[in-house]
Amino acid sequence: MKVLFLAYRDWAIEVYDSIKNNPKISNNVPLCTTIEELEHYNLKNYDLLITCGWSDELNDIADKILSIGVHCAELDRYSYGTPLQLQIIDGIEVSKHRIFKFVSPTEGGRAHTHTCEYSHEVDLDLSDSMENILRKMTSTSIILFNMFLEEYPNIKWKVWAKEDIKRLPRVPSDSIIRMKEFSTKTTEDLYNLIRCLEYPYPNLCLEDDKGYLYFEKVRYKKK
Repeated sequence: MKVLFLAYRDWAIEVYDSIKNNPKISNNVPLCTTIEELEHYNLKNYDLLITCGWSDELNDIADKILSIGVHCAELDRYSYGTPLQLQIIDGIEVSKHRIFKFVSPTEGGRAHTHTCEYSHEVDLDLSDSMENILRKMTSTSIILFNMFLEEYPNIKWKVWAKEDIKRLPRVPSDSIIRMKEFSTKTTEDLYNLIRCLEYPYPNLCLEDDKGYLYFEKVRYKKK
């Protein structure tokens, strides 16, 4: 089978290096790091688009080629963007990493969400630094995509359970907090907030009238 791979973050590109050698796909697997690069290829000549670390920008492509990705949350409330950060802030320590299918708007795709269907899932431990969580996501993505390719085309899709709760995506300005807000949080809350905003995300920044204090790393010990 002929496959295209779309990724841009370091942890996701490491996934490509493994998947391109899967025996079920052709030797030539183009790696695209932008949508513009992807548009240079005729999608009709390919069987599958594998994305890693991508989201809603591809919904318009989903009616042209089977497109899959990985999503790092179990609950639907985290389908609307920045799922790692929101789950860690909410105190979730173990979540799911899933293969999801992009759904085109003509097929009933929902705005600002990934999909209503997933095929494979594994546990994802979120109780660590962001650097280590992303390493885990490299490993779990490799496992998930290889599971998918092994079963393709006999894929069984499951329905993603919907929720009425919606956690809106964080934006860079959310990383800036005032001293008063900082002082109202517990040490564990601060630990989770700082570690979920380690590189490559906008670091937590404490602001007062004199300047900005950035937190790049954090360590925490329970009593």
